[in-house]
Amino acid sequence: MKKTIICLVALVLTVCAQTSCGNNRQPVMEAKVKHSAATEKTQPAKPERQETVESDEPSDEEMEGQSGMYAASDVKKYWKKRVIKVPGQKSDIVALFEAFYAEWPTDEGNRIVHVTNPSLAPEGELFEDGSEIDRKNGYVESAWYEGEQLGTISACVWKRKNGHKLFAVNFHVGEKATEDFLCFYDFDPAKRTLTPEESPVKQQHLKFSDKKPLFYSLPHEGKTLKVIEDDGDDGVVITKYDFDGQNLKFAGHSD
Repeated sequence: MKKTIICLVALVLTVCAQTSCGNNRQPVMEAKVKHSAATEKTQPAKPERQETVESDEPSDEEMEGQSGMYAASDVKKYWKKRVIKVPGQKSDIVALFEAFYAEWPTDEGNRIVHVTNPSLAPEGELFEDGSEIDRKNGYVESAWYEGEQLGTISACVWKRKNGHKLFAVNFHVGEKATEDFLCFYDFDPAKRTLTPEESPVKQQHLKFSDKKPLFYSLPHEGKTLKVIEDDGDDGVVITKYDFDGQNLKFAGHSD
């Protein structure tokens, strides 16, 4: 009998102890839940991960050489990833090209700014010959031939009917001028920005779409962009894009 009573007392004490612990634990758990909720309310929400066009762009240190210049191949690969701020109040061809050069300094562009604004160019060679600066017609160009290195860099501007401007830069550079590409921007006079935009030149427009064009020719006079193609028979075909007041539009072919 004593043994049975002792067992019953022990069982009661055990149940009470468990109940007591459970009652004590509940406020603690409630406190933790309340603290967690409060923390979530007070901590700033983490911003959602945004995909940006610059996510895969290397640093300036990776892209720039010892001279502090970009290679034309880097400009070709990454120019679409940067909006360019145009300082000052001017927006003629020189102002736009100098803004482009300030963002993308190259040895080729250096040939032009050494003429338009030597303070922008690094110390070194002065390229006194081979550059043409035509503010009136909105055109700049520098051409050279040095051993196996030959080519041109040129830029022009079209006035858009919405008050903006279409700005283009052409690189025709590298050994035997094999690096040839165009950069197109919309200039917004209110924001004073050059925003990259897609090239009007499409592969399906070309007469020989399976071949790479020989080079592009920006207009010094007139408003027509020309793409010079190799016809495969020691001749060329010209694919034309006429400016309609807002954009460049495919306008057929000519010999």
